[in-house]
Amino acid sequence: MKLNSKNLLIAGLIVLGLVLVLSYFLYMSASLSFIIAFLAGIAFYLLAGYYSSKKSSSNDSSSVETPKSETELGIESLLSINIQLRKCIMPVEVRDTFEQIIDQLLELLPKINQAGPDGELAWVINRMATEYLPEKSIKPYIALDEAARNYKSTIAALSGMRSELAEVESMLAARKTGEFNSKAKFMKQRFNI
Repeated sequence: MKLNSKNLLIAGLIVLGLVLVLSYFLYMSASLSFIIAFLAGIAFYLLAGYYSSKKSSSNDSSSVETPKSETELGIESLLSINIQLRKCIMPVEVRDTFEQIIDQLLELLPKINQAGPDGELAWVINRMATEYLPEKSIKPYIALDEAARNYKSTIAALSGMRSELAEVESMLAARKTGEFNSKAKFMKQRFNI
């Protein structure tokens, strides 16, 4: 049984009843029995208030969540869309290409957010992970009828995204931070981010 204010109040009432019965059996006067019962009731009321305030303050401190980082948000978004992608029937080449981009972004997100967390390129890559790829690429493709899916043009478009992400990876590896802003502007225009 958990010790909460309701259970504590019930226990207090039971003890109060026992005190009354015991004091009656011990031949105490009625006024003394009521005084003892009254004091016991106040003590249990104060204990119930103390435990319930202590419990609510501990719940308040544990329920405060720290906000997720851009990397965590991007990873969650990519993993979620990857699950949706795997549930959908589509040509293997298209699924593989989408998954290769997801893998690239999963590898790139922590690096770009560490190299230039407040930069424009980090913003573009984070938006690709949380919005562009899931919401503007994969979900619309999944929503199409199988007859309307043109997988060759889809693969061509996705190959362009893969090559841009590969360039960002090599820029990070070479530590060409001076080129980040121009690459970010180009990617914003190319992918309409």
